[in-house]
Amino acid sequence: MTESDNMQMENIPGTVNAQQEQVDDVRAQDVAAQEIPKLSERELKEKINILRQRLDKNDRELRTIYREISLHNEGGQELKAKRDDLNAQVREMSLKASELRKKRDEANARISELKSVREELKGRGKEFSEKIGDLKKTRDDLNKTARGRVETLERAYSDELNMLLTADIPLEHEINIYNRLIELGSRFDATKKANEIHTEISEEYNKAKDIYTDVDSIHAQIQILAPESQKYHEEMIALYNEIDIIRKEADSYHSQLSEKYKCIAPLRKKINSLKAENPKLRDELGIYLEQMKDIQLDRDERKNEGKREQAKEKFQKSGRLSLDEFRLLVENEDIKL
Repeated sequence: MTESDNMQMENIPGTVNAQQEQVDDVRAQDVAAQEIPKLSERELKEKINILRQRLDKNDRELRTIYREISLHNEGGQELKAKRDDLNAQVREMSLKASELRKKRDEANARISELKSVREELKGRGKEFSEKIGDLKKTRDDLNKTARGRVETLERAYSDELNMLLTADIPLEHEINIYNRLIELGSRFDATKKANEIHTEISEEYNKAKDIYTDVDSIHAQIQILAPESQKYHEEMIALYNEIDIIRKEADSYHSQLSEKYKCIAPLRKKINSLKAENPKLRDELGIYLEQMKDIQLDRDERKNEGKREQAKEKFQKSGRLSLDEFRLLVENEDIKL
């Protein structure tokens, strides 16, 4: 709504504001009537002329100010439209950047989760590796003791035992065979134990292999997610850089708009001053006009009284009257119909 629209709305009879203003006008006139002294007709004419000129000057100044504000508003609307359009772009791009940030953070959270699982699996794999290493050492030590395969040692033990039980050999030879049987038995037990440990090593190795397969699978997932996260990050940064450029341009328009508002502010202040002064001038003018009206009424009354006396004298002498003279005497009941 323009200033003129506001002024029109303020002057619509029947509204609460208009009714209140009418009451205020009556009060102002009563107060002013008490304060303003009676003036002569010449003084009244001068005062009325001065007040009317002042009101005309204020009205012209108001119209000039309104036109100036209108010109400022036209440029301001264009600046405001540009600023608001850029701010709308910033809001839209900020939503996209937030969505990219969310996707990046989700990818990073998933990567972090996978890395945690991978490290846990690596820890378990390390435990298996250490256990396998210990088992290999034990197996190798047993193999050093056994110095032969199970089949070879079992056959050698059987041959020596068969010779001890069936052959007719000297006692000394029997003792040697017996000692070899003890040695072969110990070596045979060692190679059997080494084979059992080797089997256990194979089982542990298979378990470790499954773990490292899972580690490789998780690593592959991380390798897929990492570039995806980087892509979201780079797109987000690019958007934020573009947002900064657009926001600076919007701020520039806003600064120009603020400067225009700074120019308009004193104009609006001047309008308020003039709008506050005009009712007082009109109230004062109204009082002087009432005084002038009273003077004119007194003059007209005196003039009519003279005409009345002349008409009465003329009627008494000749009995003939003009239409105005006749009306004047009838109105004053000098002639009864």
